Amino acid sequence: MSTLAFALIRASAAAPRADPRARGVPASRWGRGVVASRTGVVAAAESSADRLNAGQTKSQLQPNAPGEDTPENILRVSRGTSFEGLKSAYRLAMEAAETLEGGEDSAEKKARVEKVEWAFESLIAESRAFFQGAVERDPSDPDAKFRLGNFYQTLGKNSEAEACYRECAALDSKHVDAMNNLALLLQDAGEIDEAEAYYLRCVECDDRCVDAMFNWATLKLEHRQDLDGCRVLINQIVQINPELKEHKLVKALRGDDEDDVETFG
Repeated sequence: MSTLAFALIRASAAAPRADPRARGVPASRWGRGVVASRTGVVAAAESSADRLNAGQTKSQLQPNAPGEDTPENILRVSRGTSFEGLKSAYRLAMEAAETLEGGEDSAEKKARVEKVEWAFESLIAESRAFFQGAVERDPSDPDAKFRLGNFYQTLGKNSEAEACYRECAALDSKHVDAMNNLALLLQDAGEIDEAEAYYLRCVECDDRCVDAMFNWATLKLEHRQDLDGCRVLINQIVQINPELKEHKLVKALRGDDEDDVETFG
């Protein structure tokens, strides 16, 4: 297995937790990250798309063999490029393709976009096969479906991730991680009623699921303008984990700092 494929598997087998103590807090949602799997794999915090993993230098993003039209050269990555570096390279290559002259119907632009997409798909093919293989070996395993969905979500392939999470929840109606991740995707897609229904199911299955509670609280504030309902959930979180009482967003959402509430909303 290639170094890149192994990095992809490591990055997507363990999803980022929605934990303000583990990483920087987004401006509007603590819980925008994906919840870690229940199978005990180590959680891996998601880096910015512009940042490479620790120890990675920009020089490692140079092509391996100049002149060859390989996936690595198209995206300007090396075999030692980190997973986050690959995502960043893909994004930059797509942005460069979109700036080509000739408009949306330009043959050159379409060809370049197709080439970039082919390169990215080629580089993740081995990792995709790893997760798909687990599902094919045991289609009734909800955790295999969850890990495949998490792989897709890590890549930003949200429609594929949503389908996997729905299948996982159908196999295991108490799979809180899958339902929480699905709710996040639905929330981002504007499907607020269904997202809220899944957050409710998460809390009904696990009344100590802090991740789902916080995500649900942000939904109530951002989409329902329900500050009271938001604070009820935040107070429950603090009762479960008193260490979070002094966190800036928790204090704001509890009403300790009205100015922060306005900023958050």
